[in-house]
Amino acid sequence: MSVLGRLAGRVVPRLHEVAFNRDRDRSHPRSAVRLTPQQVQAFQSREPHIVVAALEGPGCESWGPAKGNYYYEIYQSARERFGDDRVSVLDVGACGDPRWGSELARLLRDSSATHLIAHMERDPGLVEQWTWDEVWADIIRWWDGVFIGVMWDSGFDLIQMKGRRLARMSPNLVGLDICVPINDRLAMGRAEVGPVPLLESLETQSLLFSRLESLEKTSDLSFIGALYPYRVQLLENLAARGIRVAVNPHKQQTTSPDSQLDQRPSWLDYMAALASSEMTLNFSLASSGSDEQLKWRVMEATLAGTLLLTDDRSRSRKYFSHGTEFDTFADADDLARVIDYWRLRPHELSRAQAQAQFRARDLATNEFWRSIERVLALRELPTLPTKLGESSES
Repeated sequence: MSVLGRLAGRVVPRLHEVAFNRDRDRSHPRSAVRLTPQQVQAFQSREPHIVVAALEGPGCESWGPAKGNYYYEIYQSARERFGDDRVSVLDVGACGDPRWGSELARLLRDSSATHLIAHMERDPGLVEQWTWDEVWADIIRWWDGVFIGVMWDSGFDLIQMKGRRLARMSPNLVGLDICVPINDRLAMGRAEVGPVPLLESLETQSLLFSRLESLEKTSDLSFIGALYPYRVQLLENLAARGIRVAVNPHKQQTTSPDSQLDQRPSWLDYMAALASSEMTLNFSLASSGSDEQLKWRVMEATLAGTLLLTDDRSRSRKYFSHGTEFDTFADADDLARVIDYWRLRPHELSRAQAQAQFRARDLATNEFWRSIERVLALRELPTLPTKLGESSES
């Protein structure tokens, strides 16, 4: 943005968002719609059914268990929780499909869907396009269901603008941010979902724990991530204190013998690398700004059975018990102190790892759905299907 644009933005808040919506209204006039609650299609009572519009769906190599595909895990977890007949998936292939909007509308009609879960930051498929406002505008003219729109980082202005544009079009949109709270950020007075712990299907968890069953701890601390200069210095200082530090150990955990794959680590390799360390390091600041995020690493570490050490002050405490299931540090010196504390208490360390892992299994299985259910109830929107084994009255 130019200097003039930034100055104008200070005088007129969200001036760039006004321009964004004006341009979308002009170039895509059918998306220039705002329904009031009274104009929304009245919900026709029926058995709940969920449609998942995946970023990388059935036509992609990553579509399967234990591959780190977030939308596969949503789809499979929903099947396990609600039954196969309560879930459908939109398949647009790896390259996407310019007709995906009409295909989605057909699937919503044919399945009598009540809920749609999709990534609203960009279109389905491995594409960088965004036409959700056009598709959503067409769908809300006839559909009475709820769109649960997932965001991975609403800290970026453009992602927030997209979310607010969709939210203003219909009160039947529920935002879900995996990292931060977004109540009142898409529309004033509306509760949204977030942050939510990473979910993993029971299918994936079974594969994960089979892989981890015979692993041994080979380091005191692991770090997985980008090696910025300050991080390199931090890790070197820890190693100089006699702490066994493993840096990006997942790159040595690769099981594939095929050199053509460039020995890229799989998700299971990555999780095994975490599990092989007594503790792991997590930095919580968002790449888009200074906000603390609930990173996926929080759930990955606890599921893997390593003790999470993080610099966040609020996100992890919402789900885990500080001091008995994870620990925090304030700076480099404090981190060294925390690591030494746990190294000198191996029995307490093992207990903390086990307690965190036990809690993580429940969170990975259930909290995504519980969080959605709470917001749907609060906003008096159609409910999710009844969980298998429970009666509709329970």
